[in-house]
Amino acid sequence: MRSIHAVLMRGGTSKCVVVRHNDVPVDAVARDRFLLRLMGSPDPRQIDGLGGAVSTASKVVMVRPSTMPDVDVEYTFAQVSVQEAKVDLRGNCGNCSSTVGPYAIAEGLVPLRTPMTEVRIFNTNTRKLIVAEVPTDALGPAETGDLAISGVPGTGAAQLLWFHHPENTNGHGLLPTGNVVDVVSTVLGPVRATFVDAANPVVYAAAEDLGIEGTEVAPIELWPQTVRRALEQVRSFAAVAIGLASEPDDAAQVSRNIPKVGIVRTPVAYLDIYGRRVPAHAQDITARILSMGTLHPAFALTGAMALTAAASIPGSVVQLAVAHTSPDELRIGHPSGVLTVRCRMSSDGSLVSLGIQRTARRLLAGTAYVPAESWEGDATVLHRIS
Repeated sequence: MRSIHAVLMRGGTSKCVVVRHNDVPVDAVARDRFLLRLMGSPDPRQIDGLGGAVSTASKVVMVRPSTMPDVDVEYTFAQVSVQEAKVDLRGNCGNCSSTVGPYAIAEGLVPLRTPMTEVRIFNTNTRKLIVAEVPTDALGPAETGDLAISGVPGTGAAQLLWFHHPENTNGHGLLPTGNVVDVVSTVLGPVRATFVDAANPVVYAAAEDLGIEGTEVAPIELWPQTVRRALEQVRSFAAVAIGLASEPDDAAQVSRNIPKVGIVRTPVAYLDIYGRRVPAHAQDITARILSMGTLHPAFALTGAMALTAAASIPGSVVQLAVAHTSPDELRIGHPSGVLTVRCRMSSDGSLVSLGIQRTARRLLAGTAYVPAESWEGDATVLHRIS
């Protein structure tokens, strides 16, 4: 049995296990095997690990001090599949990004300053800079405050995250296909979609082309099979477009985490997953996003940033669905409520940074035990994605 120091944290609407990068095996195959064992995958309950049995709670963040100029810490995000022996290091998790600053301060990787400590963070998955403005007190990161975020009970300290120059994480530009709108052939017929890469690659489809309301909150398993198939066809189109899969039929196997696929429509009132009414006037756009093949109970943070970037592109399916917006923010209606993304533009109209408020806190800190054979064993059981 081997052991490492681990911290279980909630960041935004996700939960993740945060560890030191140098405590994880260096070899990629050994690393993935270790992460699977740490989280208890593959198993639908993750009963023998730290995972939460859903994709939003089966995530690992690996942090290390940075040697880069003007960067405090670096981190690598890993999405660990619940039911399959797959670890995906493609793309980032915006919600889990909110754990890195508080973790770095609490672990002594960044000097504490009050009442706010700025932590400059480099995400190795997307090779992008994130600046976290973390509220602090004499004891460390503040965890009590007045900020309520949709999808999380109660309130917490408001941390502001700025994702600098978030476009082009995959090397194909803000619009990976070169088109503002692509028309994808699906089982439902042609579906209009805008594929944008900002914070993560995400392809957004028009709800009306899918024959749905775009206000759905039920689990994806309850949606019509043709709609689910059409959404995967749109996502597979995008995966092939940036070279993550050679054929559309391969996308589900080789790249489940990204590109993500979302659905947009003009703002409309709906009932969220808690039965509360979300009025149309409280939103600039109504949207849904799928993560690891399931409907996200709130909204993937990187997906929200990609959506905001797409909203600034004239003629995109996102921009056409926006009822009204300010140049400074976008309000997104999602299954748990409303999420607001801030936007900074340069004088020439180009995107400088996207900002969002999150709450985060430690849930548990201690020693995680992982069977020693997970560091060795048979590499053929893994489908490695990195």
